[in-house]
Amino acid sequence: MRKPWSGGGEEMNPMWAVYAFICYLVLALLIPVSLALVPVWRKMRIARQVTCPAVGTPSLIALDTWHAVRKHTLGEPELLVRQCSRWPEDAHCGQQCLLQIGG
Repeated sequence: MRKPWSGGGEEMNPMWAVYAFICYLVLALLIPVSLALVPVWRKMRIARQVTCPAVGTPSLIALDTWHAVRKHTLGEPELLVRQCSRWPEDAHCGQQCLLQIGG
């Protein structure tokens, strides 16, 4: 005998409601988090011109955007230089130029 709610010859899997609820929860978490973190990512991906404290000349630096987003998520704003126009000769600097940016 066919069940009236099945719509066909096969029985309906009741797990679809669980899957739909899990997808809803994931979206309910991801949308606000992404709305909060995308502006941080956009701000940090721009290359900046700073004055190198070690030499006193202008330098162009690129920040590690994903590191900045992860640290912002944890509530610990921290920046790292990913690329600098003075590297590789001064690659082991202390990155004091980050003080000029201010997060």
